[in-house]
Amino acid sequence: MSLLKAVIKKLGIILLTLLLVSFAVYAAFELIPGDPALSKLGTDATPEALAALRHEMGLDKPFIFRYFSWLLSCLKGDFGISLSYGRTVSSMIISRIPVTVFLTLFSTLITVVVSIPVAVLMTKYAGRFFDRFTYVVNQLVMSVPSFFAGILFTWFFGMILKLFKPGGYVSYDKDLPGFLFYILFPSIAVALPKCAMSVKLLRSSILEEADKDYVRTAYSRGNSTMQVMYRHVLKNALIPLVTFWSMSVADMIAGAIVIEQVFNIPGLGRILLSSIQNRDYPVVEAVIMLIALVVVVMNLLSDILCKKIDPRLKS
Repeated sequence: MSLLKAVIKKLGIILLTLLLVSFAVYAAFELIPGDPALSKLGTDATPEALAALRHEMGLDKPFIFRYFSWLLSCLKGDFGISLSYGRTVSSMIISRIPVTVFLTLFSTLITVVVSIPVAVLMTKYAGRFFDRFTYVVNQLVMSVPSFFAGILFTWFFGMILKLFKPGGYVSYDKDLPGFLFYILFPSIAVALPKCAMSVKLLRSSILEEADKDYVRTAYSRGNSTMQVMYRHVLKNALIPLVTFWSMSVADMIAGAIVIEQVFNIPGLGRILLSSIQNRDYPVVEAVIMLIALVVVVMNLLSDILCKKIDPRLKS
C-alpha cells in the first residue's frame, strides 16, 4: 500500500473516530445528573423561569435533534455560546490555545532533547556505574507525578532561588520572552515523567537492536561504534519511541491541565475545569473535541514518520 493510500485510509479512520467521540461526549453530558439551567439560575428559581431558560438553551428538544444540530454547527466552526460567560465558545478557546500549545510543545521538545542522549549514554556504559546510577535516578523521576514536581519547582526555583514569581503569570501577547521563561518550569515538570519513560524504552530498544545480525555486519564493514549507533541502531530503535511520543501527547495535555492550576496559567486546563464545575457543557464539549483531534492527528503523524524511518512498514 502506498503512503498516499495509507494516509487517506487513516484520515477516514480519524473522521470516524472524531464522530464517535463527539457522540460519546454529547451523550455523557446527557446522562450526567445536573441541569445547566438550574446551575445558572440557582435553586430559588421558579419552574416558569427554569422552563423559559431551558427553552432558550434548546434543552427542551429531543436529544438526537440537539446532537445533530450541535454537530452541524461544529463542522461550521460554531461551538455555541458559553452558558456561564455568555461569550462564543470559539473566542474563549482561541485565546487559551496558544498557552497550552506552547506548554505542550516545550514539554515534548524537552522530552526529545533529553531522553535520546541519556539513553545512548546508558547503553554505551551498560552495566557500569553510570548506567546503574542513571537507572535508579530514572526510576525515581518516573515515579514523581508532574503536579508534585510542579509544586517542588515552585518552592525551590520560585520561592528560594527567586527565578520567577509564583503565580505571576506573564501573558504571551504582552511579553513573549517573559512568557516563554515562565512556562519553562511547568514544561519541565510535565516532561520529566515522559523523559524517564522514554529513556527506559529507548535504552531497552537500543540494546535489543544491538544484538541483531545487521549490527555485526555493519561492524564487519569497518564502521566505528558511533557510526553504527547513529546510522543503524538508533534509527531502528526510535520506531517504538516515536509511537510512544505520539501517545504521550494526550498525557502531556492532561498533565498540562493540572500544571496550569499549580502555576496559575490561564490555558485550556483552567477553562475546562471551571466549565465542568459550572456545567458549561458547550465549552467542555469543545475542549474535549479539540484534545481528541490533537490525539488522532498525532497518531497519524506518528504512522507517517515511522514509515519514513522504516520503509518496510509501508507494506
